[in-house]
Amino acid sequence: MNFKLNMLFNYDISLVLLAIIIACLAFYVSFWLCKAGARKKHNCWPLFSGPTMGCGIWVLHYMVMQAHHHSHIINYNIKITLASLIVAIIGCSLGFGCFLFKRLRKNHYILPALIFSATAASMHYLGMAAILNAGDWYVSNAYIALSLIVIFITSLGMLRLTHLMLVMTSKNDIYANFCRLGATVTLCIGVAIMHFLGTSKMNMAPMGSSPLAMSHDDHIENTLAMTMTILIALVFMLAIFIWFINFKEHLSNELLKRELISKNLQLKQMTQHDSLTQLPNRLYLQNHLNTLFDKQLQPLFIMFIDLDGFKRVNDVWGHAIGDELLVKISKKLRNVVGNGGFVARIGGDEFIIVVCEQTKEAAIQLANRLLSRISDSYELSATTIDFLSASIGISIYPEHGHDVATLLKKADVAMYYIKDKGKNNVIFYDEVTMVLPT
Repeated sequence: MNFKLNMLFNYDISLVLLAIIIACLAFYVSFWLCKAGARKKHNCWPLFSGPTMGCGIWVLHYMVMQAHHHSHIINYNIKITLASLIVAIIGCSLGFGCFLFKRLRKNHYILPALIFSATAASMHYLGMAAILNAGDWYVSNAYIALSLIVIFITSLGMLRLTHLMLVMTSKNDIYANFCRLGATVTLCIGVAIMHFLGTSKMNMAPMGSSPLAMSHDDHIENTLAMTMTILIALVFMLAIFIWFINFKEHLSNELLKRELISKNLQLKQMTQHDSLTQLPNRLYLQNHLNTLFDKQLQPLFIMFIDLDGFKRVNDVWGHAIGDELLVKISKKLRNVVGNGGFVARIGGDEFIIVVCEQTKEAAIQLANRLLSRISDSYELSATTIDFLSASIGISIYPEHGHDVATLLKKADVAMYYIKDKGKNNVIFYDEVTMVLPT
C-alpha cells in the first residue's frame, strides 16, 4: 500500500492535471458531436465522435506516462506508438457506431462497452509495449484483469449516461448537459485507473549515451511530441468550433424567443384591444370586470355611453372621418377618467366606463364631465364637428347584478331609455321604470 502511495507522489501533478483537462475536453467534445448528430439528424457529426475520443484517450496515456517518469527520457518505438493511436481511433469509432445503431445495441450496452474497454486496454498495453527503455517490468494477471473490469464497468456507466443525454436532448438541455459531463468524468476516471493499474510495477532503464542513440531518440521524441501537439490542437479547435455553434444556436434561440414573445404580445393586443382606438374591447372588459368582482368591496359603476349624432358623421363625411372622430373621443374619455377608471370600446360608437366611486352623486358628477367633454367641437381633417352629444346609462355592482352580462344589459337599457327621452343626459338603471327585454 505504501509502495502505491509513493508511486502516486512520483507523478508530475501539473502535467497529470493538464492531461486530464485535455482528455476531458476531448471526451466532452465527442459526446457533444454524438448528441448533435442525434438531435439535428446530421449523420456526419457522430463520425467525428470516435476519432475525437480515441485521440483523447491516446493523449491522456502518453502525457500521464511522461508525468509518471518525468525524471527520465522515455524512448518509444514510433511504429507501435502510432499503431496504438490508430487502434484508439478505429476502436472508439466502432464503439460509437455500435452504440448508435439500435440493432447492434439492442436493449443493453454490453457490446459497445466491450468494444470501448477493449480499445482503451489495447491502446494502453500497446503504448506500454512501445517503450524501448522500460527495463524489467511486468503486470500481474490480477492487475490486468482488474484494469479490464474497471474500464468495462466505467464504459457501461459512460454509455448509460450518453444514452440518457440523447434521450433528454429534446426535452431538457440542462439534464442533457449534466449527463454529458457525467459521461466525460466517468470515462476519464476509468482510463486513469486502468493506466495506474497497468503501470504500477514499472522501472525505467537508464538512457543510452551514444550520440547515435541520442539523435535517434530525439527524433522519436520530436515525432511523438509533434503528433500530440497536432492532436491537442485539433481537439481545441473542435472545442472552439463547438462553442461557436452553441453560442450561435443560443443566440438564435434567444432571438426566436424574443420574437415569439413580441408576437404573442401583439396577438394579445389584437385580440383584447380595439384596432382603431387601442382601447380594451368587449373581451378585455369582461375579463377585467370578472377580476374586479372577485376582490371588489365598494360599489362599481358601469357607464354605457352611446354617441348622439354619430351616424350623421358617417353618412355625410364617410367612415374615415367617423374613425378619426372616434379616436379623438376615446382620448378625451381616457383623459377625463384618468387612472382611477377603465375605458373600453365595445363596438361602433358605444363605450363602457367602469369606475369605483363612494356615492351616486360622485358618479353623476363624473358622467356630466364626460358629457361636457364629448359635446366639445372637433377639428377633423375634412370638417369641424360641433353637434355631437352622448347618452349615458349606469348600472351598479352589486346593486343591479353580480355578473357582467346582467350589468352591461341594464346599463344598455338605461342608456336607450334616456336616449328616447331626449338624449345628452345620464340616468341610473331603475327596476321599476325600465324593463329588461326578454
